[in-house]
Order: sequence, then structure tokens, then C-alpha cells
Amino acid sequence: MKNKFKILMPVMAIALLFTLAACNNDEDGAYPDGFEIELGELTIGLMPSVDAFPIVIAYYHGYFEDEGLTVHLEPFVGSGYRDAALQAGLLDGATVDLVAVGLSRGGAVPLQATGLTSGRFTLVASDGFDSIESLAGETVVISQNTAIDFVLDQMIDLAGVDADDIETLAIPAIPARLEYLRAGNVAAALLPEPWASVALAEGFVEITNTVEIGFIPFVIAFTDDVVENQAADIQAFYRAYDRAIDFLRDAEMADYFPIMVEVIGFPAEVAEHLIMPEFFHSRMPEDHVVEAAIAWLLSRNLISTNDEMSADDLISTVAFD
Repeated sequence: MKNKFKILMPVMAIALLFTLAACNNDEDGAYPDGFEIELGELTIGLMPSVDAFPIVIAYYHGYFEDEGLTVHLEPFVGSGYRDAALQAGLLDGATVDLVAVGLSRGGAVPLQATGLTSGRFTLVASDGFDSIESLAGETVVISQNTAIDFVLDQMIDLAGVDADDIETLAIPAIPARLEYLRAGNVAAALLPEPWASVALAEGFVEITNTVEIGFIPFVIAFTDDVVENQAADIQAFYRAYDRAIDFLRDAEMADYFPIMVEVIGFPAEVAEHLIMPEFFHSRMPEDHVVEAAIAWLLSRNLISTNDEMSADDLISTVAFD
């Protein structure tokens, strides 16, 4: 390993400053044959989740360096720490979701989604429940005003169930949500990986997931400043990212899982239970998902109707230009 990594804690997130090297490029992003552009640096915030795996692989195996790009990884133990670092200007980008991107547009450091990641939320339930319809009159544990909350609303809507027929209980900490499910205090929980895999291994049943319903809100996002001034860096980032996807598709989990434990603090104890997603090359979020995220944020009064937010405000095609 050539670079050191660390988990930012709240006090450190306020104290650290990064000096970013900007790069220059022509307006249309095309360069003459033989022309070499000097790339800069990107600092990326990561959560201990499966959608960070390709970025970690690209970092660990030197794919970013092969592109001439310097990448620093900053793992976080919680999304609140990550979001604080983003708004403090300590990160250039991060693995987030469309709800977080929408919320950022009204903050000090707005973000733009530049491509999907291979994340997944799974709705798991106690034995005896086999559909969203069967959860009518029951309670699902979630985290409020987050992508989890957003996705559950979409799942309920797509199933044709009245949202008022299903109660929700908001608990921010993911392990605590799983404990409520184990204790029988709720009928179901919408969980990210690796917690969904752990629940399924313990005998809970899968009702549906974000891949199954074709509703993927997980993205890599960069700040407006980086999108506007470091297009070549973002393009190099995604070339390395797609190379890492190829590696993950061919490799056995045992070949890379210890790296995830070391670099992003992925819980080692879930290795035997983890259900890996189907990793896919970089691509843009689907329009209907972006539009649904905006509509949901407005319906929850999480963004102002005066903002006149559109899909173009949330996403950037800079990686594919």
C-alpha cells in the first residue's frame, strides 16, 4: 500500500484541511493524440458498504495511479460524519444516494451524482410474511428522511398498497434496527448490506430489494466545484473504477474481502453471510428514479418548492462526456 488511510472522527473532520490540485482541460474534453494532461487529486469519502468495494479495489491495486490520478480514501463509520465532512469542504466526492444529493443542493457544498454504484437495500421480514401486501397493519423499521425511507415508500407504491396501511418506526442505527427485528418488535426492516445478508442467514425472509424493483438510488457524487473544474480527473476515476468492476466480477470474495476489512472497516464477522451484488460498470441513474427522489423530497418538505429543482441539478454526465 502506498497511501495511508484513516477513519475520520467528528473532531478530526472539523480540523483537517486538504489542498487540492486542479487540472486544466479543453472545453469539449477531447485532446490531440499524444497530448498528456496532468491530472490532480481526489479525496473520496466511503462508508463500510458493498458499493465502496470497486473504489477500494481500484485504490489498492493501483488502478488510479495507472491513470495518473492521485486518490485519497477517507472511510467513515457513519453517514453523519461523512455528510459533515462533505459540507465542511473536506471531501471532493463520496458514495452517497440521490436523497443525500438532493438535500445537499441547499447546503454549503452542493453535490452532483456522476454515476450509479452497486448498492442494494433489502426488505426482510419475520417468517409468515411473504409480500408487501402481507405487511398491512404491521410495522417496518427504517431510518427517517433518508434513502431507506424513500425506497420503502417506492416499494409500497409499486406494490399498490396504501402507505397508511403500513406503519414505520424510525431508528437511525442499523444494528439497532436489526435487533428490533430479532426481538419481534417489528414485522420487517429495510436494510443495507451487510446487515440484510446477516438477517437472511438468521432465517428472516426476503420480501423484495432495490434491484428486483429496478429502483437504484445509490451513486457516487462529486462537489459542483470538482465537476466544473476537474472533469478529466473524474473521467480517469471512472476508467479505474470500471477496471475494478472487471476484477470483482472474476475474483473470489476471499481474494478481496480482507482488503475491505482493512481499508474501510467492513465488519469481518459477516464474511460467511454476505450476499454480493452483481457489480456493473459505471452508468447514469435512471431518469424516473431521479425524478422520484425530487418529488419525494418535496413531499416531505425536505427541500423548498422555491428551489425549482430538476434532474439536471442532481446529476452530471461529466464522466461520460
